Amino acid sequence: MTPLRSLTLALLGSVSLSAPTATSAAEFPGTAQPQLVANASGHVWIALGRGREIGVARSRDGGDTFDPIERVATLPSLMVGRRRGPRIVAHGDRVTVTAMAGEFFAFHSKDAGKTWAGPALINDVRGSAREGLNGLAVAPDGRLFAVWLDHRGDRTQLFAAESTDGGATWTANTLVYRAPAGSTVCECCHPSAHFNARGDLAVMWRNAIDGARDMWIAVRPAGSRKFDEATKLGTGTWQLKACPMDGGALFAPNDAFATIWQRNGVVFTARRGEPEQTIGPGTQPVALVTGTRSVAVWQQGADLWSAPLDGARVSGLLARQARFPSLIAVPGSHRILVAYERGADSVVATLRETATTSSGSPARAPQPASAVVSMPATPVTPHAAQH
Repeated sequence: MTPLRSLTLALLGSVSLSAPTATSAAEFPGTAQPQLVANASGHVWIALGRGREIGVARSRDGGDTFDPIERVATLPSLMVGRRRGPRIVAHGDRVTVTAMAGEFFAFHSKDAGKTWAGPALINDVRGSAREGLNGLAVAPDGRLFAVWLDHRGDRTQLFAAESTDGGATWTANTLVYRAPAGSTVCECCHPSAHFNARGDLAVMWRNAIDGARDMWIAVRPAGSRKFDEATKLGTGTWQLKACPMDGGALFAPNDAFATIWQRNGVVFTARRGEPEQTIGPGTQPVALVTGTRSVAVWQQGADLWSAPLDGARVSGLLARQARFPSLIAVPGSHRILVAYERGADSVVATLRETATTSSGSPARAPQPASAVVSMPATPVTPHAAQH
């Protein structure tokens, strides 16, 4: 426990840390499927979809306030909803957004999102990425890795491509995983990709092998060009004759990889080769671990709930009428941001730990505030206007 955290708890008296609460919200009206990213300097960007438009807004103060949304592109067939939506990564001032619109496209900015170039086509077989579900990750050295559900064969497979120039160009597509004969990768659950600090790369997806909709993982060690053998996560299984449309999330405590996902309406966290640990009822989970905090956020009914992943894992209500969370830690601070859909809008809020007294009452109360960020009205082509 850090000295500051110890001092805070001492001043509060007999307390324990329970589920984080959300404060200081920014709202983005008429947008959907928000995704957050932060660079090493603590600048934050959010990517959103609105109808046929991709928008990105930047925060220069760690998520307290956001600049007006810049329209990246207008794509007639942009896929938005149920984890289909823009993905975003950042490395220094290079920001990259990917999106599905019949094909798999990338847009890139060299100036922190002021101007945008693209689209660059990622899938090299036309129509193969039509399912619209993908993951995007950036390595410590700035290399990009995109993975998606691909239909170039007789069943759903995982294909990938990489970029060393911020998304301006992409490598030839490579097969990451093909299910055994007679089986397939789950057709409507998004895959995830994540680099750890060492440069190892993990990919996670849901399989559909002999009717079992279980989560699987493969890891490519830093410096290698090949993934190791894919392995199933957890010890349980889920026989289901449908797609749950829920692919979970990867995160990286230290140099290891951890995962969070749901099976039959129950959220679990697991590391490869270890039994899963139950979080509680829910769907669409995300999680992260920083140097001092570990947090999970998930949907439970119509609301979002949260819990620390260490200690007693006391869960609590985070936001009502909210769905599809995205979660990041802001480097250089102790701040964790969560973005989610609420009604027809997107919201960004700051998470903070809530200390409770021995009687269970809150030792401090959230002080919510909100700011509304709008999308500009001027139309922009996929090659984005200069500013």
